[in-house]
Amino acid sequence: MKTLLLHFAAPLIFATVAGAQTCREVVRDSSGRIVQTVEYRQQSAGTVQAMTRDASGKITGTATSRTNAGGSTVRTEYRDASGRVAGSAATNSAGSGPIRTTYRDASGRIVGSADTSTSSASTTRTQFRNASGGLTGDSTTRGNTAGSFSSTQRDAAGRVALSSTSTGKCPSGVKVPHPPFVPKK
Repeated sequence: MKTLLLHFAAPLIFATVAGAQTCREVVRDSSGRIVQTVEYRQQSAGTVQAMTRDASGKITGTATSRTNAGGSTVRTEYRDASGRVAGSAATNSAGSGPIRTTYRDASGRIVGSADTSTSSASTTRTQFRNASGGLTGDSTTRGNTAGSFSSTQRDAAGRVALSSTSTGKCPSGVKVPHPPFVPKK
C-alpha cells in the first residue's frame, strides 16, 4: 500500500452536520511532531475532496471520493502532487458486518484492504491488511456531533504510530479509511 500513501486513516461515519462542510486534520507521529495535514471539503452532493500536505505545507496528493445514489458505495481516486492517478479505493457499506474497502494501485492491482466496524455510536475501528491478507495495523476513530474527530493508529505490533485530530465540520456520510501514512525515509 506504499503507492497510496496519501494520509492517515480517516473517520468512517460522522453525524450529519449543517452548514459548510470543511475540516482540517492534523496528523502527528508517535513523538508528537506534525507530519502532515489533510483538508476535507464537500465539492458537491456525494463528492468529497481531501488535499494532503506534508509538514512543510507542500501538497503531496489529493483524494476524491464519490458516493453512489444509494449511499452504500464510495469510489475514491488518489492523485499525486502532479495530478497523475496514484491508485483507487472502493468502499462498500451495504449489508451487515464491517465496511470493506479495497485498495488498488494505478494499474488496477489489489494492494490492500481495510475492514471498519462500529463499536459505539461515535467510535469506529479499522483493521488494515496487505494484499496477501496480513495485518499491517489498525486505527480507532472517535467522532462527535459537531462533525470533528480524533484518531489513533497502531502498527501490527500494537505500538502507537500516529495520532490525528480535526477542526471544523467534516463532510458527513460514509468515509473511506485511507491507507496508513508512512513517513518517507
